[in-house]
Amino acid sequence: LIGGMIALGRFLANSELVAMRAGGFHQLRILGHALVPALLLGLAVMLAGETLVPRLELDARIDRERARDGQVGGASGQALWIRDGRLMIQAGILLWNEDDQVRFGNLRIYELDGVNSIERVIHASTARHQPGRWLLEGVNDLDARTAALADGGARTVELASELDPGVFRALVTRPRLLPIRDILRIQSYLEANGQDATAYRQAFWRRLLYPVNMLMMLLSGVAVLLRTGRRISPTLGVFFGVSLGIGFVVVQRLVLGLAPVLPIPFGLTHLLPAAAFGLVALAALRR
Repeated sequence: LIGGMIALGRFLANSELVAMRAGGFHQLRILGHALVPALLLGLAVMLAGETLVPRLELDARIDRERARDGQVGGASGQALWIRDGRLMIQAGILLWNEDDQVRFGNLRIYELDGVNSIERVIHASTARHQPGRWLLEGVNDLDARTAALADGGARTVELASELDPGVFRALVTRPRLLPIRDILRIQSYLEANGQDATAYRQAFWRRLLYPVNMLMMLLSGVAVLLRTGRRISPTLGVFFGVSLGIGFVVVQRLVLGLAPVLPIPFGLTHLLPAAAFGLVALAALRR
């Protein structure tokens, strides 16, 4: 948005837009020249957010925690491994919530005996970690020596822990940083277990509509510049672009905050800010 405002602001200052209009360039053609490169750039950013960025970000956090205490291992696309005293823990899903509390899904715990042989295997559908203990729910306990399930499956179990809970807060990935496939996987897991998946639904629609939101912001800025002609300086154009971007983010967050209580589909709610800005811009261009 700011780059587009700077470029078009220079065109206005040098009367180049006026010359283009006088030479027969329709304003929609000028608009297309501004929006098409922006769309390509937005798609490139979205592609990086789906492939490169999540993998590098996760690897960086795992490497940091591994260098700090050696208790965490794993790689992108794989389950996270954690060593907690005599427990070797494989976490399939790390869940984030707005209270910054980490929860786990598809947890498998290998409990070792005194000679580091597997004594039993515990599978939990969900789990929480608190200072000094694990709280496991939906537990199935397998005796590794007899390969038989213990009585009382699908129960709640508490295990002692030596881990600092801060390790998990450092490792968990916010929904907005996850690729769409992982967002949908975790969302399906939460919905299947009757848990709140609002944060992941919002992250999915924000990622999917990212190019649309970017284009509507740029469309609004270009529409204002074309309407004002030479009456706006490049500096004022940049200031207006920054203000427009901040205003769009504020409106978007207000609408998204109301999304869970509005009686309309999530996708449509996330599209409302972009649609409103786009309609205002088109109305300004038609005047």
